[in-house]
Amino acid sequence: MIRKLQNKFIAIATLSMCVMILLVLFLINMISSIRNRQESGALLQYIANNDGYIPSFQKSEITHGDLEVVLTPETQFETRYFAVRFENGKVVDVNLEHVAAFSQENAATFAERLLERKDERGSCIVDGRSYDYLVREVGKDVALVVVLDTTRLYNSTVSMIRFSTYVGLIMIGLFFVMVSVLSRRVLKPIIDNIDSQKQFITNASHELKTPLAIISANTEVIEMTAGESEWTKSIRNQIERLNGLIGRLITLAKLQEYGQTELTEVNASAITRDVVISFQPVLSQSGKEFVHEIEEEVMVMAEDRSFHELVSILVDNAAKYCDDNGKVEVRLSKKGRTMTLAVSNSYAEGEGVDYSRFFDRFYRQDQSHNSEKKGYGIGLSMASEMVQKFKGKISVTYKDGMICFTVTI
Repeated sequence: MIRKLQNKFIAIATLSMCVMILLVLFLINMISSIRNRQESGALLQYIANNDGYIPSFQKSEITHGDLEVVLTPETQFETRYFAVRFENGKVVDVNLEHVAAFSQENAATFAERLLERKDERGSCIVDGRSYDYLVREVGKDVALVVVLDTTRLYNSTVSMIRFSTYVGLIMIGLFFVMVSVLSRRVLKPIIDNIDSQKQFITNASHELKTPLAIISANTEVIEMTAGESEWTKSIRNQIERLNGLIGRLITLAKLQEYGQTELTEVNASAITRDVVISFQPVLSQSGKEFVHEIEEEVMVMAEDRSFHELVSILVDNAAKYCDDNGKVEVRLSKKGRTMTLAVSNSYAEGEGVDYSRFFDRFYRQDQSHNSEKKGYGIGLSMASEMVQKFKGKISVTYKDGMICFTVTI
């Protein structure tokens, strides 16, 4: 249980950190990509405004949205671009002074294809290089196509994404290692509390046995001298009830104390049939119908005594809370590699019940704890613990006046 709690803490903490890091890195890369695109857009607009050229200047600034791009005397030499002017759909001028990857013919052909796209602004990849373009109507039947080489900005964005991915993975890995190392220290108060509870249950259970034995012996003496009465009978019933509770508490403490249960192949059919046979007289005497369908030779990976206890708890619970003159059903089957045990009983008051709490320790639907139904509120909790040890699942459903507990392993 402690190991499971520790693993859950590590998983939740690591997942939370992973989501946070990924979100931060995504926002950083997204903002960087947007800023790069805005910068290329500002340069395209500037070149188009200057008739396809970057003029000589000392220093200036251009604004594009909320972005201010500082231009220096070196900008005209650092920026790789070309511009093509069209009049009546024909090329009349090609500026290739600041690009080497295109010839006059290739640049004109490329610009014609861009003009046919009918897009004012866009991006494309040519021979492994990235380009942004802008199509500007500068007069009647006159168009200017400006193409900007954004390979540097594109590579910068890709490098940023790659670098941030590596950094993110390293941070997540380091965080996982740190949480794994420190998790037991963080959970130490909870672990100590759980250990104290288990120790208290075990010690209290053993301490209660001695006074119960004395009370039982004194009751026998009273019956020998004064005869059996309703009072001595009531005392015996309460002693039996307390002994049952102590036994359940010790079993529950042992279930939590031991680590991984050694599972072996057990005959679920034989065990279930033995439990059914033992409960047959009890249900018959109480006037309840008992239906059982047990498939032959159903084998399951479990622990023999624990599986017997599991079936007993479920059948006992069904018999205890079954309506008067109601019906109890036990069905065992196997499909593929999955064993299914379904134990159900008539339960007219089942509408609107919070079934999610049925496996909580010491929870009873009968909040008055009426002793007519001799339950302790820990049987189903024990069943849940056992099923977890068997690496299976247990669930409860209510339909057509029947409550059904289903175990799949």
